[in-house]
Amino acid sequence: MKVRELMTFPAHTCKAQDSLAHAARLMWDHDIGILPVVDREGRVGATITDRDICMAAWTRGARLEELRVADSMSKRLFACAPDDDVAVAAGRMVQHQVHRLPIVDGEGKLAGLLSLNDLAVAGEQDARIGREAFRALAGVCRRRAGVPAVPAPATTANAKAAPAGTTKAGRAPAAG
Repeated sequence: MKVRELMTFPAHTCKAQDSLAHAARLMWDHDIGILPVVDREGRVGATITDRDICMAAWTRGARLEELRVADSMSKRLFACAPDDDVAVAAGRMVQHQVHRLPIVDGEGKLAGLLSLNDLAVAGEQDARIGREAFRALAGVCRRRAGVPAVPAPATTANAKAAPAGTTKAGRAPAAG
C-alpha cells in the first residue's frame, strides 16, 4: 500500500517567523500535534511539534507570543514521498523515533501527513498495515540512548510556576 492512500491531506502549516502562540493555536484549533514549516514557495524545510512548543516555553521561561517557530523547530526534516510504500514510512518513523511524517512531492512541497494514528486505523482493515503500525509504535516508543530514565530535578523557574497546593504537574497532592 502506498503512503498516498493513508496520508491526511490537506495538512496545516506554519512559517519559521510565526510565533509559537500562532503554531500552538493552529494545533489546538485543528486537533493536531505537528506542523510542517514551509518557506515562501511552500517547500517543507522543518517541522514543529506540540512537544517542541512546550519545551521551548519551559526552557526559555518566555511567553509563546515572544518566541518564534524558527527557534524551536526541528533541525532536520524526516519525510516520505506519496508513492513510498507504507513499510518505508513506518521504517522511517522507527529510525528517527517520530510519530508523524510530512509527505512531500518531488518539488519539496507538502502533499500530506502520515501519522501512527493513520497506520493504526488502516491496520484494523489490513493485517500487513497493522503489523507495520505495531512495529512503528514499538520502535518509536523505545527509550533513546542518553535520555535519563528519571525526570530532571525541578528548577527554581518551573517549581515557582505551580500554584500553591499543587504538585509541579499541576495536580493536587494525593491524599495520604
